[in-house]
Amino acid sequence: MWSLIILGALQGLTEFLPVSSSGHLIVLRTLFGMALPGATVEVALHAGTLASVLLYYRPWIAKWVRQLTRGERAAWRYFMRLTVASLPAGALGIGFGHVIEDYFTVSAAVIGWLLTAVLLWVMPSPKEDRQSTPSMGLLGYLLIGLAQGLALWPGLSRSGSTIAMGRAVGLDPEEAARFSFLMAVPAVLGALVFEIPSLRLSGIPWMDMTLAALVAAMAGLVAIQWVTRIVNHPHAWRGFAIYLVLAAVAVRIFGG
Repeated sequence: MWSLIILGALQGLTEFLPVSSSGHLIVLRTLFGMALPGATVEVALHAGTLASVLLYYRPWIAKWVRQLTRGERAAWRYFMRLTVASLPAGALGIGFGHVIEDYFTVSAAVIGWLLTAVLLWVMPSPKEDRQSTPSMGLLGYLLIGLAQGLALWPGLSRSGSTIAMGRAVGLDPEEAARFSFLMAVPAVLGALVFEIPSLRLSGIPWMDMTLAALVAAMAGLVAIQWVTRIVNHPHAWRGFAIYLVLAAVAVRIFGG
């Protein structure tokens, strides 16, 4: 049960903080001998992180859905942006998912951490904004989606990559963060779809898995709130970059 709680907290925090959940899970598995969850537990953890996004943005999502049902153009334009941004990750996951799994190693995770650190370090500050959200075309959202797709590489943070790309193509900090987290909804749903066929009777009590999902949801809420509060502060992002560099160096020194 304690292992599931630790995994739930780690999944919830690192899914939304720009530090990569896959990189941390690989290090836990390889260097600390901690068994990774099977598909059944992964479904529970992903369901928890999905719930955290829906809970945090529930007022915004409820308003957006009402606007969609009324046929408002702005709401449908936003739907189109999310759809376009979700395509690259879906295509890369389907086409290269099994290939990428072969690179789930500590060395690959270290490379991903260092790449994420570079992205966070060079992320444009709010003072460097060049355009407003409405003027950005679908190409910009496609680039954000491509960043999410490339984040399938272990250690390359999904949230860090998509927020950095959102800032690079002109989104203001708050919208870049919100769009990144809303993009997690179809991404996590896609992961659930792929994992459900692999479900087996794991022998883990359902109460324990439910607890892990709740921990993941609560940790995810904390992470989302943290990111939305610091998104306007470049020094905070550089702090995550420094953490990733130090973590990469520590893994190489102590992990061999």
